[in-house]
Amino acid sequence: MGNIFTGSGLTWIILFALLLTGYSSFSQNYRYHLGASALPGFLIAHTPDSKNLEAHTFGVEMQWTRRAITERPWAREYKDPRIGLNLLYMDLGNPDLTGRVFCIGPNFESAIIKTDRDQLRFRAGSGFGYITRKFDPFENRRNQAIGSNLNALIQFRLSWTHRFAQTPWESIFGIGGTHFSNGSFRVPNLGVNMPGLFIGLNYQFDQSEEAYDAQDTIRIPEWTVYASYAFKERSLAKQQPFHVFSIGLERIKRRSLTRQWRYGGELFFDKTHQFGKNPDGSLKNLSPDQFTEVAIFGGHQWLIYKVHLIVDLGAYLYKPSTDKFLIYERVGFKYQVSDKLYLRTTLKAHIAVADFIDWGIGYKL
Repeated sequence: MGNIFTGSGLTWIILFALLLTGYSSFSQNYRYHLGASALPGFLIAHTPDSKNLEAHTFGVEMQWTRRAITERPWAREYKDPRIGLNLLYMDLGNPDLTGRVFCIGPNFESAIIKTDRDQLRFRAGSGFGYITRKFDPFENRRNQAIGSNLNALIQFRLSWTHRFAQTPWESIFGIGGTHFSNGSFRVPNLGVNMPGLFIGLNYQFDQSEEAYDAQDTIRIPEWTVYASYAFKERSLAKQQPFHVFSIGLERIKRRSLTRQWRYGGELFFDKTHQFGKNPDGSLKNLSPDQFTEVAIFGGHQWLIYKVHLIVDLGAYLYKPSTDKFLIYERVGFKYQVSDKLYLRTTLKAHIAVADFIDWGIGYKL
Protein backbone atom coordinates (compact mmCIF):
# COMPACT_ATOMS: atom_id res chain seq x y z
CA MET A 1 0.00 0.00 0.00
CA GLY A 2 2.84 2.38 0.81
CA ASN A 3 4.24 1.89 -2.70
CA ILE A 4 0.92 2.87 -4.26
CA PHE A 5 0.76 6.17 -2.43
CA THR A 6 4.44 6.93 -2.99
CA GLY A 7 4.31 6.10 -6.68
CA SER A 8 1.35 8.40 -7.26
CA GLY A 9 2.73 11.31 -5.23
CA LEU A 10 3.53 13.40 -8.29
CA THR A 11 0.05 12.78 -9.70
CA TRP A 12 -1.51 14.00 -6.45
CA ILE A 13 0.54 17.20 -6.51
CA ILE A 14 -0.46 17.87 -10.13
CA LEU A 15 -4.15 17.28 -9.38
CA PHE A 16 -4.14 19.65 -6.42
CA ALA A 17 -2.31 22.26 -8.48
CA LEU A 18 -4.88 21.96 -11.24
CA LEU A 19 -7.64 22.67 -8.73
CA LEU A 20 -6.12 26.10 -8.21
CA THR A 21 -5.85 27.01 -11.92
CA GLY A 22 -8.30 28.47 -14.44
CA TYR A 23 -9.20 32.14 -14.25
CA SER A 24 -11.75 33.03 -16.93
CA SER A 25 -15.35 32.05 -17.48
CA PHE A 26 -16.11 29.17 -19.82
CA SER A 27 -19.74 28.16 -20.40
CA GLN A 28 -19.65 25.59 -23.21
CA ASN A 29 -21.75 22.45 -22.72
CA TYR A 30 -20.23 19.10 -23.59
CA ARG A 31 -22.31 16.01 -24.17
CA TYR A 32 -19.85 13.31 -23.06
CA HIS A 33 -17.25 13.00 -20.30
CA LEU A 34 -14.39 10.55 -19.78
CA GLY A 35 -12.73 10.67 -16.39
CA ALA A 36 -10.30 9.04 -14.00
CA SER A 37 -10.14 9.40 -10.24
CA ALA A 38 -8.02 8.23 -7.32
CA LEU A 39 -9.87 7.06 -4.20
CA PRO A 40 -7.72 7.08 -1.04
CA GLY A 41 -9.64 6.06 2.06
CA PHE A 42 -9.96 3.52 4.82
CA LEU A 43 -12.08 0.50 5.71
CA ILE A 44 -14.01 1.07 8.93
CA ALA A 45 -15.46 -1.63 11.18
CA HIS A 46 -19.11 -1.16 12.11
CA THR A 47 -19.17 -4.31 14.28
CA PRO A 48 -16.59 -5.84 16.66
CA ASP A 49 -16.40 -8.94 14.43
CA SER A 50 -14.88 -6.92 11.59
CA LYS A 51 -12.48 -4.81 13.67
CA ASN A 52 -9.51 -6.81 12.41
CA LEU A 53 -10.27 -5.81 8.81
CA GLU A 54 -9.68 -2.10 9.35
CA ALA A 55 -7.01 -0.72 7.01
CA HIS A 56 -6.12 2.09 4.61
CA THR A 57 -7.62 1.52 1.17
CA PHE A 58 -6.84 2.85 -2.28
CA GLY A 59 -8.88 2.77 -5.46
CA VAL A 60 -8.75 3.84 -9.10
CA GLU A 61 -11.90 4.63 -11.04
CA MET A 62 -12.59 5.09 -14.75
CA GLN A 63 -15.82 6.91 -15.52
CA TRP A 64 -17.88 7.54 -18.66
CA THR A 65 -20.87 9.91 -18.45
CA ARG A 66 -23.43 11.37 -20.80
CA ARG A 67 -25.25 14.63 -20.14
CA ALA A 68 -28.99 13.99 -20.16
CA ILE A 69 -29.83 16.94 -22.39
CA THR A 70 -31.86 15.00 -24.96
CA GLU A 71 -33.84 12.70 -22.70
CA ARG A 72 -37.47 13.09 -21.74
CA PRO A 73 -38.58 16.18 -19.79
CA TRP A 74 -37.58 14.58 -16.46
CA ALA A 75 -34.07 15.92 -17.14
CA ARG A 76 -35.32 19.52 -16.84
CA GLU A 77 -35.96 19.03 -13.12
CA TYR A 78 -32.28 18.33 -12.37
CA LYS A 79 -29.30 20.66 -12.74
CA ASP A 80 -26.91 19.38 -15.42
CA PRO A 81 -27.90 15.68 -14.97
CA ARG A 82 -25.46 13.01 -16.11
CA ILE A 83 -25.91 9.27 -16.53
CA GLY A 84 -22.72 7.27 -16.27
CA LEU A 85 -20.93 3.95 -16.04
CA ASN A 86 -17.84 3.45 -13.91
CA LEU A 87 -15.17 0.77 -13.58
CA LEU A 88 -13.60 0.63 -10.13
CA TYR A 89 -10.58 -1.20 -8.72
CA MET A 90 -9.88 -1.10 -4.98
CA ASP A 91 -7.16 -2.49 -2.76
CA LEU A 92 -8.90 -3.12 0.57
CA GLY A 93 -5.66 -2.96 2.53
CA ASN A 94 -5.46 -6.55 3.83
CA PRO A 95 -4.22 -8.86 1.03
CA ASP A 96 -4.71 -12.05 3.04
CA LEU A 97 -8.10 -11.15 4.58
CA THR A 98 -10.07 -8.95 2.14
CA GLY A 99 -7.82 -8.76 -0.91
CA ARG A 100 -8.96 -6.58 -3.81
CA VAL A 101 -12.21 -5.81 -5.57
CA PHE A 102 -13.12 -5.21 -9.22
CA CYS A 103 -16.42 -3.39 -9.85
CA ILE A 104 -18.73 -2.15 -12.56
CA GLY A 105 -21.91 -0.14 -12.15
CA PRO A 106 -24.17 2.62 -13.50
CA ASN A 107 -24.64 5.90 -11.68
CA PHE A 108 -26.48 9.20 -11.82
CA GLU A 109 -25.29 12.62 -10.78
CA SER A 110 -26.66 16.13 -10.69
CA ALA A 111 -25.51 19.58 -9.64
CA ILE A 112 -26.59 21.12 -6.35
CA ILE A 113 -24.85 24.44 -6.96
CA LYS A 114 -23.81 25.51 -10.47
CA THR A 115 -21.88 28.43 -11.94
CA ASP A 116 -20.11 28.85 -15.29
CA ARG A 117 -16.95 27.05 -14.17
CA ASP A 118 -17.73 25.41 -10.82
CA GLN A 119 -20.31 22.95 -9.56
CA LEU A 120 -21.12 21.17 -6.34
CA ARG A 121 -22.38 17.76 -7.50
CA PHE A 122 -23.92 14.68 -5.90
CA ARG A 123 -23.55 11.21 -7.41
CA ALA A 124 -25.17 7.91 -6.45
CA GLY A 125 -24.46 4.56 -8.04
CA SER A 126 -24.90 0.84 -7.68
CA GLY A 127 -23.54 -2.28 -9.35
CA PHE A 128 -21.53 -5.43 -8.72
CA GLY A 129 -18.09 -6.10 -7.35
CA TYR A 130 -15.90 -9.20 -7.25
CA ILE A 131 -13.90 -9.44 -4.01
CA THR A 132 -10.89 -11.73 -4.25
CA ARG A 133 -10.79 -12.83 -0.58
CA LYS A 134 -13.97 -14.00 1.17
CA PHE A 135 -14.67 -15.94 4.35
CA ASP A 136 -13.56 -19.56 4.27
CA PRO A 137 -13.86 -21.82 7.35
CA PHE A 138 -10.47 -23.41 6.59
CA GLU A 139 -8.39 -20.78 4.76
CA ASN A 140 -9.80 -17.38 5.79
CA ARG A 141 -11.72 -17.64 9.05
CA ARG A 142 -10.72 -14.15 10.21
CA ASN A 143 -12.78 -12.46 7.51
CA GLN A 144 -16.16 -12.38 9.25
CA ALA A 145 -17.59 -9.66 6.99
CA ILE A 146 -17.82 -11.10 3.47
CA GLY A 147 -19.19 -14.56 2.67
CA SER A 148 -19.13 -14.42 -1.14
CA ASN A 149 -16.88 -13.28 -3.94
CA LEU A 150 -19.73 -11.53 -5.77
CA ASN A 151 -21.20 -8.57 -3.89
CA ALA A 152 -23.46 -5.60 -4.50
CA LEU A 153 -21.84 -2.19 -4.80
CA ILE A 154 -23.39 1.00 -3.38
CA GLN A 155 -21.53 4.27 -3.80
CA PHE A 156 -22.17 7.93 -2.98
CA ARG A 157 -20.08 10.99 -3.77
CA LEU A 158 -20.27 14.72 -3.06
CA SER A 159 -17.74 16.56 -5.20
CA TRP A 160 -16.65 20.00 -6.34
CA THR A 161 -15.87 20.17 -10.06
CA HIS A 162 -13.96 22.98 -11.73
CA ARG A 163 -13.83 23.57 -15.49
CA PHE A 164 -10.50 24.99 -16.66
CA ALA A 165 -10.72 28.13 -18.78
CA GLN A 166 -10.96 27.57 -22.54
CA THR A 167 -10.21 23.84 -22.26
CA PRO A 168 -12.33 20.66 -22.24
CA TRP A 169 -10.83 19.57 -18.88
CA GLU A 170 -12.68 19.44 -15.57
CA SER A 171 -11.18 18.67 -12.14
CA ILE A 172 -12.91 16.67 -9.40
CA PHE A 173 -12.35 16.85 -5.67
CA GLY A 174 -14.75 15.42 -3.11
CA ILE A 175 -15.67 12.96 -0.40
CA GLY A 176 -17.74 9.80 -0.61
CA GLY A 177 -18.36 6.29 0.53
CA THR A 178 -18.25 2.81 -0.99
CA HIS A 179 -20.10 -0.21 0.41
CA PHE A 180 -20.00 -3.91 -0.48
CA SER A 181 -22.33 -6.65 0.78
CA ASN A 182 -24.28 -9.56 -0.67
CA GLY A 183 -27.74 -9.05 0.81
CA SER A 184 -27.48 -12.24 2.92
CA PHE A 185 -27.55 -14.68 0.01
CA ARG A 186 -24.33 -15.98 1.56
CA VAL A 187 -23.19 -15.76 5.19
CA PRO A 188 -21.41 -14.04 6.81
CA ASN A 189 -22.70 -10.74 5.48
CA LEU A 190 -21.57 -7.88 7.70
CA GLY A 191 -20.39 -5.97 4.64
CA VAL A 192 -17.53 -3.48 4.39
CA ASN A 193 -17.64 0.33 4.29
CA MET A 194 -14.92 2.58 2.88
CA PRO A 195 -15.24 6.36 3.29
CA GLY A 196 -12.61 8.40 1.50
CA LEU A 197 -11.66 11.09 -1.00
CA PHE A 198 -12.24 11.38 -4.75
CA ILE A 199 -9.55 13.25 -6.73
CA GLY A 200 -9.52 13.23 -10.52
CA LEU A 201 -10.01 14.75 -13.95
CA ASN A 202 -12.72 14.65 -16.62
CA TYR A 203 -12.17 15.15 -20.35
CA GLN A 204 -15.26 16.58 -22.08
CA PHE A 205 -16.12 16.31 -25.76
CA ASP A 206 -18.94 16.65 -28.33
CA GLN A 207 -20.52 20.11 -28.14
CA SER A 208 -23.48 19.34 -30.42
CA GLU A 209 -26.59 21.28 -29.49
CA GLU A 210 -29.70 19.23 -28.84
CA ALA A 211 -33.24 20.00 -27.71
CA TYR A 212 -35.40 18.29 -25.15
CA ASP A 213 -37.96 15.77 -26.24
CA ALA A 214 -41.29 17.44 -25.54
CA GLN A 215 -43.11 14.17 -24.93
CA ASP A 216 -43.24 12.36 -21.60
CA THR A 217 -43.93 8.79 -22.68
CA ILE A 218 -43.49 7.17 -19.25
CA ARG A 219 -46.83 7.17 -17.46
CA ILE A 220 -46.94 6.56 -13.72
CA PRO A 221 -49.50 3.81 -13.00
CA GLU A 222 -51.97 4.41 -10.19
CA TRP A 223 -52.12 0.81 -8.95
CA THR A 224 -49.69 -2.02 -9.64
CA VAL A 225 -49.22 -5.59 -8.46
CA TYR A 226 -45.83 -7.25 -8.22
CA ALA A 227 -44.15 -10.52 -7.33
CA SER A 228 -40.54 -11.08 -6.28
CA TYR A 229 -38.09 -13.86 -5.46
CA ALA A 230 -35.03 -13.89 -3.17
CA PHE A 231 -32.43 -16.41 -2.08
CA LYS A 232 -30.63 -16.23 1.27
CA GLU A 233 -28.81 -18.11 4.01
CA ARG A 234 -29.52 -17.76 7.69
CA SER A 235 -26.79 -19.53 9.70
CA LEU A 236 -23.04 -19.87 9.29
CA ALA A 237 -23.10 -23.10 11.30
CA LYS A 238 -25.73 -24.63 9.01
CA GLN A 239 -25.54 -23.09 5.54
CA GLN A 240 -28.99 -24.07 4.35
CA PRO A 241 -30.48 -22.16 1.39
CA PHE A 242 -33.89 -20.49 1.74
CA HIS A 243 -36.15 -19.32 -1.07
CA VAL A 244 -38.25 -16.28 -0.20
CA PHE A 245 -41.26 -15.19 -2.27
CA SER A 246 -43.31 -12.02 -1.96
CA ILE A 247 -46.35 -10.41 -3.56
CA GLY A 248 -47.62 -6.89 -3.15
CA LEU A 249 -50.05 -4.16 -4.17
CA GLU A 250 -48.87 -0.56 -4.40
CA ARG A 251 -50.33 2.81 -5.28
CA ILE A 252 -48.27 5.56 -6.87
CA LYS A 253 -49.19 9.22 -6.37
CA ARG A 254 -47.27 11.72 -8.49
CA ARG A 255 -45.88 14.88 -6.87
CA SER A 256 -43.98 16.00 -9.96
CA LEU A 257 -42.59 14.53 -13.15
CA THR A 258 -39.64 13.02 -11.26
CA ARG A 259 -41.00 12.45 -7.75
CA GLN A 260 -43.81 10.17 -6.60
CA TRP A 261 -45.17 8.94 -3.28
CA ARG A 262 -45.75 5.19 -2.99
CA TYR A 263 -47.60 3.07 -0.44
CA GLY A 264 -49.24 -0.33 -0.24
CA GLY A 265 -49.29 -3.76 1.36
CA GLU A 266 -47.34 -6.96 0.81
CA LEU A 267 -46.93 -10.57 1.87
CA PHE A 268 -43.59 -12.33 2.40
CA PHE A 269 -43.27 -16.11 2.52
CA ASP A 270 -40.14 -16.82 4.57
CA LYS A 271 -39.44 -20.15 6.31
CA THR A 272 -36.44 -18.82 8.22
CA HIS A 273 -38.80 -18.01 11.10
CA GLN A 274 -39.23 -21.72 11.81
CA PHE A 275 -35.55 -22.39 11.18
CA GLY A 276 -34.70 -19.83 13.86
CA LYS A 277 -36.95 -21.60 16.36
CA ASN A 278 -35.59 -25.07 15.58
CA PRO A 279 -32.63 -25.33 13.15
CA ASP A 280 -32.88 -29.12 13.10
CA GLY A 281 -36.66 -29.26 12.59
CA SER A 282 -38.47 -30.06 9.35
CA LEU A 283 -39.58 -27.18 7.13
CA LYS A 284 -42.07 -29.28 5.22
CA ASN A 285 -45.85 -29.22 5.67
CA LEU A 286 -45.83 -25.87 7.47
CA SER A 287 -49.10 -23.98 7.83
CA PRO A 288 -49.29 -20.47 6.26
CA ASP A 289 -49.18 -18.73 9.63
CA GLN A 290 -45.75 -20.30 10.27
CA PHE A 291 -43.99 -18.64 7.33
CA THR A 292 -46.16 -15.70 6.15
CA GLU A 293 -45.39 -12.07 6.97
CA VAL A 294 -48.07 -9.41 6.47
CA ALA A 295 -46.83 -5.84 6.09
CA ILE A 296 -47.67 -2.32 4.99
CA PHE A 297 -45.21 0.24 3.60
CA GLY A 298 -44.85 3.79 2.42
CA GLY A 299 -42.08 5.60 0.64
CA HIS A 300 -40.84 7.67 -2.23
CA GLN A 301 -39.43 7.14 -5.70
CA TRP A 302 -37.42 9.34 -8.04
CA LEU A 303 -37.54 9.02 -11.83
CA ILE A 304 -34.28 9.00 -13.81
CA TYR A 305 -35.01 8.23 -17.46
CA LYS A 306 -36.77 4.81 -17.27
CA VAL A 307 -35.44 3.95 -13.82
CA HIS A 308 -37.05 4.73 -10.47
CA LEU A 309 -34.97 4.89 -7.31
CA ILE A 310 -37.07 3.44 -4.46
CA VAL A 311 -36.83 4.25 -0.74
CA ASP A 312 -39.45 2.65 1.54
CA LEU A 313 -40.21 2.20 5.23
CA GLY A 314 -42.43 -0.75 6.18
CA ALA A 315 -44.02 -2.27 9.26
CA TYR A 316 -45.20 -5.82 9.95
CA LEU A 317 -48.84 -6.35 10.89
CA TYR A 318 -48.04 -10.01 11.48
CA LYS A 319 -44.88 -12.15 11.53
CA PRO A 320 -44.45 -15.73 12.77
CA SER A 321 -41.60 -14.98 15.22
CA THR A 322 -39.72 -12.20 16.97
CA ASP A 323 -36.53 -12.79 14.96
CA LYS A 324 -37.09 -9.67 12.86
CA PHE A 325 -37.66 -6.10 14.00
CA LEU A 326 -41.14 -4.64 13.66
CA ILE A 327 -39.90 -2.05 11.15
CA TYR A 328 -37.99 -2.68 7.92
CA GLU A 329 -36.32 -0.48 5.32
CA ARG A 330 -36.05 -0.99 1.58
CA VAL A 331 -34.01 0.62 -1.18
CA GLY A 332 -33.89 -0.43 -4.81
CA PHE A 333 -34.73 0.20 -8.43
CA LYS A 334 -37.62 -0.21 -10.85
CA TYR A 335 -37.02 -0.29 -14.60
CA GLN A 336 -40.01 0.70 -16.74
CA VAL A 337 -40.15 -1.76 -19.66
CA SER A 338 -43.43 -0.33 -20.99
CA ASP A 339 -46.40 1.71 -19.79
CA LYS A 340 -47.70 -1.31 -17.87
CA LEU A 341 -44.71 -3.54 -17.18
CA TYR A 342 -41.65 -2.97 -14.99
CA LEU A 343 -38.80 -4.98 -13.51
CA ARG A 344 -37.59 -4.42 -9.97
CA THR A 345 -34.78 -5.28 -7.59
CA THR A 346 -34.64 -4.15 -3.95
CA LEU A 347 -32.67 -4.66 -0.75
CA LYS A 348 -34.81 -5.26 2.34
CA ALA A 349 -33.17 -4.70 5.74
CA HIS A 350 -33.92 -4.33 9.44
CA ILE A 351 -32.04 -1.40 10.99
CA ALA A 352 -29.27 -1.75 8.37
CA VAL A 353 -29.05 -5.55 8.78
CA ALA A 354 -29.81 -7.09 5.37
CA ASP A 355 -32.72 -9.51 5.11
CA PHE A 356 -32.45 -10.25 1.37
CA ILE A 357 -32.08 -8.86 -2.13
CA ASP A 358 -35.07 -9.70 -4.31
CA TRP A 359 -35.77 -9.66 -8.04
CA GLY A 360 -39.26 -9.26 -9.42
CA ILE A 361 -41.77 -7.99 -11.94
CA GLY A 362 -44.69 -5.57 -11.67
CA TYR A 363 -47.76 -4.84 -13.77
CA LYS A 364 -50.27 -2.00 -13.95
CA LEU A 365 -53.82 -3.06 -13.12
